[in-house]
Amino acid sequence: MDETGSISYDDVLVPTDGSKAAKRATEQAVELVTESGGTVHALYVMDMGDADFVATPSDIKETRKRLEKKGQGFVDAVKDRADESGVDCVTVVKSGIPEDEIVEYVRDQDIELVVMGRRGRSDPDKPLIGSTTKRVLGVLDVPVRVV
Repeated sequence: MDETGSISYDDVLVPTDGSKAAKRATEQAVELVTESGGTVHALYVMDMGDADFVATPSDIKETRKRLEKKGQGFVDAVKDRADESGVDCVTVVKSGIPEDEIVEYVRDQDIELVVMGRRGRSDPDKPLIGSTTKRVLGVLDVPVRVV
């Protein structure tokens, strides 16, 4: 806590998929870190799903390139927003199962808070809380702010 009684965070993770909810999470994470002088970590996880089983190797390579480019655009948008506020930002694009990679990143980087959207692009039926968010909430020991 700081002298005003507010909790401050040095490292805040924003998992992003470019959705509206992820953009709202970015705004809150940047605001929190602006106050504390910490760092925002922007993470996009490429979920290759069943591509390895149904596609030829050249198709997989091309799909991976497209997803990396798309993901880099999403994390760069978080970085741009952080830069506007003078906040440090680390950007990472990984491949794997989103909730597993989020949890691993939190543990490896000593993340103190995760700020993530209630649901992302892959939850089309608009549940109250999306599947990735729900699974992350069920595993992490650090606070998760769902926006």
